[in-house]
Amino acid sequence: MTDAQLFSEISALPANMKQEVINFVASLKSKNKKNNSIAIAEEPTVKYGIKFSDLLLNGPVFSDTQIQKIEETRKSLNEWRTK
Repeated sequence: MTDAQLFSEISALPANMKQEVINFVASLKSKNKKNNSIAIAEEPTVKYGIKFSDLLLNGPVFSDTQIQKIEETRKSLNEWRTK
């Protein structure tokens, strides 16, 4: 059902039933907020007890020489492709 069809169906309801729809939507929104707050508060831990965000933020990075070598390789590959 499209949004327009849903709106049309709700518009055709009597006033007392529209109020029930409003109450139902409000309860769904509050239920959704409760579920989202729980999901955000708990962060899963990796097998070794490290938080996933810590693992991503403190993970290995390339050195400046490695980045320079990658850029040089990309440049030579791009030159090779255009020949």
